[in-house]
Amino acid sequence: MCTRWTVWMAMSVVVTSCSGPDVQVAEATVEGHTAEAAKEHEAAAEDRDKYEMQAERLTRAGWDGPVGPEGPRGSLVMVNHNAPHLLDAQAHERAAKLHEKAAAELAQFEEAECQGISPAERQSCPTLLSDVVTPLANGICIHVGQKRAAGVLAYLRCHLAFARAHGYGGASLCAFAIPDVTAQATADYKGVELTSQNPQAVKILQSLVLAPFHGI
Repeated sequence: MCTRWTVWMAMSVVVTSCSGPDVQVAEATVEGHTAEAAKEHEAAAEDRDKYEMQAERLTRAGWDGPVGPEGPRGSLVMVNHNAPHLLDAQAHERAAKLHEKAAAELAQFEEAECQGISPAERQSCPTLLSDVVTPLANGICIHVGQKRAAGVLAYLRCHLAFARAHGYGGASLCAFAIPDVTAQATADYKGVELTSQNPQAVKILQSLVLAPFHGI
């Protein structure tokens, strides 16, 4: 029976700023966050163009006393009626930086999980055609033998990280690239467990026990 030895925690990070909406790292891929950052930079540029310093004008305000011989007493202040555009531009820039930070964190997460594995290899699955796969209460266990366990675990963890960073819909991804799934070695170092706290992910994993692993 496979038992859990070590757990790889799924990535769930929130990038926040002092103001403006939070950006969920998990809400998009590296490419998605990069695209959103570009949109925010473009919106910021448009708002800056709308902000015209020439729109400043003198306005009498802040009356602090009665009308005297020389007229009403008060203070003159500079008011820019286009100031909201500048504030909007600053908000868009903050959002852009948050998306850029989220993209960087996803890329760093992939690199940490894929050390020693080339970008081309990250999209491939280890060959598991002859291995026994058994169900667990929260996933599946792949019996690969002690000699292959470390290599299979490294590839599966990298493959999950690649899918997390770039999306789970790629045709080149193997059947084990499922959201909310983690990979860990068994206590006897002879197998790899793929588990999840998401019931739907567990259901998909367990369906692989009966499915032919074409190309995996």
